[in-house]
Amino acid sequence: MDLSIIITTRNRKSDLFRCIKSIGDASFGQIKWEIIIVDDNSNDGTEALVIGDLGIANGKIIHNSLQQMTAKSRNGGIKNSSGKYLLLIDDDNVIDNKMIQALFAFAENNPDYGIVGPTMYYLKSEKKYLDFQKINLFTGKTSGKIDQTEKEVCDSDGIPNAFLIKKEVFEKCGLFDEELIQTFAEPDFAFRAKKNGYRCGIIKRARIYHDVALADNQTARALGGEFHQKAYCLMRNRTVIVVRYGNLLQKTVYFLFFSWTWPSIYSLLVLREKRFDLIKLYWDGFFDGVAYFFTGRLINSLKK
Repeated sequence: MDLSIIITTRNRKSDLFRCIKSIGDASFGQIKWEIIIVDDNSNDGTEALVIGDLGIANGKIIHNSLQQMTAKSRNGGIKNSSGKYLLLIDDDNVIDNKMIQALFAFAENNPDYGIVGPTMYYLKSEKKYLDFQKINLFTGKTSGKIDQTEKEVCDSDGIPNAFLIKKEVFEKCGLFDEELIQTFAEPDFAFRAKKNGYRCGIIKRARIYHDVALADNQTARALGGEFHQKAYCLMRNRTVIVVRYGNLLQKTVYFLFFSWTWPSIYSLLVLREKRFDLIKLYWDGFFDGVAYFFTGRLINSLKK
């Protein structure tokens, strides 16, 4: 098998069908492929689906009996895959019909790139929003960038949303860190892959369309309000990334000036929507990040 396409989903049945349709409409050429759907304990009807309901002959659907979250669900799909390459896609995406062939061809011709992904566009406006991302290990800030040059590939500190990974990279680097739960799991894996000699890049001729709102990135929903685990992980995992991959100067500057700034800013932003529940999660994540900074032990206050 050349390619295993892994889609993780939870309570987004219509999005899942739309994503699968775009895959079914895509051009594969001579690529032999399968689809693996990992349903993370949905209750919107997704939990009752069988692979035949999706119009797929070459695939399987895994139903988690308990919610596992993103990293663990992805790992479950990876363990059940047989492809030389694994394409992981979030369910709220529509792929361009040439995306898969573009990613596959680049990966085959550039073995130093262990992780490749598509340029990202908003679904509704078709406006580009990401050619690559960079994480500042002094501040902990992740910035999405648009490249204005003619180069084919932009190196990136991890790739959100959709990415192709050669299976041998998982064999050398391990799977996604399930203790991170979700946020920052992709850059964590990319940094580990880099330590093992693999590059991570976004291929500009490959395109994907993401169904997210263009706009206000300072609403409670955008700041983790839809899923409590995201609000928590936005704080804790930011510190984890700096501790794991920053040098001594970067870690010192981050701890003294920026580790506490993030939960402070986020708390102020969500006060206008009276989301006091989020404020607690931000500060729980902050304190668990501080504990990791000093002890190297990853605590999860969500389990309390």
